[in-house]
Amino acid sequence: MSNFPSLVKIMERLRGEGGCEWDRTQTHASLRQYLLEEVHEVVDAISRKNAEQLREELGDLLFQILFHAQIARENGDFDITDVIDSISEKMVRRHPHVFAGASATTPEAVSHQWEHIKKTVENRNHSSIIGGVPRSFPSLLRAAKVTKKAARAGFDWENTGQVMKKVEEEMEELVNAVSEGDPENMEHELGDTIFALVNLARFLNINPEVAMISANERFERRFEAMEKIAMESGCSIENSDLSTLDRFWEKAKKMTK
Repeated sequence: MSNFPSLVKIMERLRGEGGCEWDRTQTHASLRQYLLEEVHEVVDAISRKNAEQLREELGDLLFQILFHAQIARENGDFDITDVIDSISEKMVRRHPHVFAGASATTPEAVSHQWEHIKKTVENRNHSSIIGGVPRSFPSLLRAAKVTKKAARAGFDWENTGQVMKKVEEEMEELVNAVSEGDPENMEHELGDTIFALVNLARFLNINPEVAMISANERFERRFEAMEKIAMESGCSIENSDLSTLDRFWEKAKKMTK
């Protein structure tokens, strides 16, 4: 049972007569939330550096792909074989430096060649240079993709210092907006500040989405450690004053390094 054709047969059985009533009612649209959940769980397993969890989550993600392929097959659109053939052809086509004797000796050259093939050979052109970035992407990731496309077109700063200055300018505008107390303007300026930070991340070769995931995880670890410290001290987070919480927090930071 531990091979790919057997897994395809399991999916067919679940969707077929006498199969699972829940599976049989699903559509591409109804499965969107589960596909997103599985992707995030894969990312979480990678962040935790947990190989066993990653193996399991990759399996769950693969099953979602098979689910969509089976629905498409029933609709007469395509099947899993078409999916595999399509990605195989695409990977060979986009790697001529590996499969066709072309030359691309640096990651930057490979990236440029990749984009060139998408635009010319595959005719993947959009009405805008920054088009083609899915709106369903997490906001930080989408901002990173959009600004990267704009930078390739020449709309960019020259160095990290200029981006840092832009971040400072946006922070100043945010401070002014907060002092004025206009909720709509505060939201606007906060968005601009985060957007500037995304550009800074790009200049530093940091994925802002990954950086934010790490920041969330650090906060969770430290807060949980702080709760433990408070409990061992005979008090609770809710009943401690701010100076006590600051002391617990600093101790938690040292414990979780």
